Amino acid sequence: MNKTAVILSAAVMMLAGTLNCGAAPVIRGDINGDGLVNVADIVKVAAHVKNIRALDSKAMKLADLNFDGRINVTDISLLAAHVKGIRQLPSDPDSADETFEGYDAFLMFADGNMNWGNWNGQGYHGQPSFGVDADVTADGTYTVSITRASIQARDDAGVNESLQYYENWDGSEELKSPEGVTMLCVDITGLLDGTLAADGKELEGFLAEGENANINKKVKGDYRGDEIKVELLSIEADGWEIDFDPSKVRYGNLDEEDNCYRIEIADLMLRDASEAAIDVDEFGFYDSLSVTFRVSGIKGTADNTDETGTPDDEAWDWSELENEA
Repeated sequence: MNKTAVILSAAVMMLAGTLNCGAAPVIRGDINGDGLVNVADIVKVAAHVKNIRALDSKAMKLADLNFDGRINVTDISLLAAHVKGIRQLPSDPDSADETFEGYDAFLMFADGNMNWGNWNGQGYHGQPSFGVDADVTADGTYTVSITRASIQARDDAGVNESLQYYENWDGSEELKSPEGVTMLCVDITGLLDGTLAADGKELEGFLAEGENANINKKVKGDYRGDEIKVELLSIEADGWEIDFDPSKVRYGNLDEEDNCYRIEIADLMLRDASEAAIDVDEFGFYDSLSVTFRVSGIKGTADNTDETGTPDDEAWDWSELENEA
């Protein structure tokens, strides 16, 4: 090989090294590794779920879109919604806790069997949270929810190990649907200063001075209970509105041990079923439960005070993939 050829060969090798010096970026949802997230990836996940063609271990990590350790119809629905531009894929809950500019509002829920359960907000570092919260930044209308996808997701504290599943005819497992109610409340963290009880009674200041009251329930909040007005607007189960008795909804600093403003719809841990604002025995749903409320009295403004935390989940239609899988 002459000198010119050696130089050209070395140049080609250096260029190749430059082009290949970094590994291709890993994209969640890009199941076939072509750098795109599209219908072709949906087809591959569907084929895996239907036991037509199994994904390899690398693809399975990219296909577990709600981080619950399973590849199932939920992941297909999330991927399809992303491809259709309906909503973004869920963020990796192991990467960081959600941050809240205002006050972390969350749906506190437990069904009659204590199977589905969410007791904390997503802003609570190191505490398991399985709901879809709202960031209350100003006066306005907000929605908080719990869904089949969120209750099975992995958050910063892990997965919900208490969930009970049943086996389908094809051997697959499905989460048992919630039946009845033990607890149904909305907590807005950080609002109250702990000086006024829900019944109007003056309280001694039991909360400590500190920072991050919007996610730390034991720190003194910004308002007395009579400075804030909250109204329950609606309860929806799988998109259907549920009747409730407004006269039985309780509001305010109901715990008297934290800074949360609570909307209590039902609490069978402290009160009888007859005192609940809904029929707890007939209550149930399959995919989603959401509560919408209006809050006023908060200082400041927000770019968008109409927060909706409820995902627009839709049942997956297998027929769309019958000819492609």
